[in-house]
Amino acid sequence: MNLLAASLLALTYTNDLFTAYVFIEINTIAACAIVAVKESAGTVRAALRYLIMSLVGSGLVMIAICLLYDLTGHLLMQNMHNAIQVLMITKEYLMPLTVALAFITVGLGVKSALYPFASWLPDAHGTSTNASSAILSGLVLKGHIFALIKIYYRVFGLDVIHFLRMDTAVFILGIIAMIMGSVHALKQTNIKRMIAWSSVAQVGYIFLGIGLNTVAGFAAACLHIIVHACVKPMLFTAAGGLSSAAGHKKNLHALMGTFYANRWAGLGLIAGACSMMGIPAFAGFASKLSLTMASFEHPFIIFSLVALASSSVLNALYYVPAVIVILTRNKDGQKNFQSSEPPISYKFSMFVFLALNFYLGLFCMPLLRLITRGVNVLQ
Repeated sequence: MNLLAASLLALTYTNDLFTAYVFIEINTIAACAIVAVKESAGTVRAALRYLIMSLVGSGLVMIAICLLYDLTGHLLMQNMHNAIQVLMITKEYLMPLTVALAFITVGLGVKSALYPFASWLPDAHGTSTNASSAILSGLVLKGHIFALIKIYYRVFGLDVIHFLRMDTAVFILGIIAMIMGSVHALKQTNIKRMIAWSSVAQVGYIFLGIGLNTVAGFAAACLHIIVHACVKPMLFTAAGGLSSAAGHKKNLHALMGTFYANRWAGLGLIAGACSMMGIPAFAGFASKLSLTMASFEHPFIIFSLVALASSSVLNALYYVPAVIVILTRNKDGQKNFQSSEPPISYKFSMFVFLALNFYLGLFCMPLLRLITRGVNVLQ
């Protein structure tokens, strides 16, 4: 956890592209250890798969850094940005510059579970501990997305991203992830795998905002990063509590009536589901509304709005049945539930998650204005 926290802080503050790469690798090693902490055969396989996929993404990022260093002669982000602006004026080396940008986008897309590079995520969540899932979804994925936003702004600049058409590619990948992540979630019977595929869809929302390539789009994407970082750990923590009440079973049918065995976990799942569906007063509504408003500045507004609406409907199609299942009393199986009182630490954690969920849903505008100011500073 210390290594993970250090790597995330370094990614946030570094102004050197190679230093960023070093801490991306440290982040990967720490995340693999967190996934593998359960020490079961399935968990080790999932951690190895995550490691291999993550190293592929890291390799692409490293190749891109080498190309950029060869083209610009710099590793500091601001110096590299100035050199790239000169290349754009002279129209020199546009192809290698495009390749470098594509490699960085795909490499960090793999590490942040962007569809179709997200096949490792459900296995990592499905076999790891509930705490590992909360950390992986709440912190690890977001660190790589933040690194991508930082590189887009401080190394390339929005005008270069648009000229090389990378914003359109990211926009399309975001829409595909929003739809396909939810489609895969619909097929799941394991609650943790369902929530994991839902994370893939939510990552698509973030990349949709990035693909808008506007200040409003990036601000909405950053707001959704914060919302997802608060809501998704709550969902995994709630799923863990409900699963424990059902004798550590993760099948949705086995969770019937578990709300009454662990009401804190049940409230967390219901609130998280409402947030992911975009119900007003919940955090997800605020970020989805911000993405919708930002879409009005984009020429492909119709595609963005249709994707946002379709994804919200798909979210409801798998979250509503899950909520109904845990609220449905099962008299035959109810006696087998372990209805022991959850520890005070669990109640406190769930209370904090719920409070953040409602706060972001009701009072997000000051935060969004602050994020917009920060995005403007990056330019």
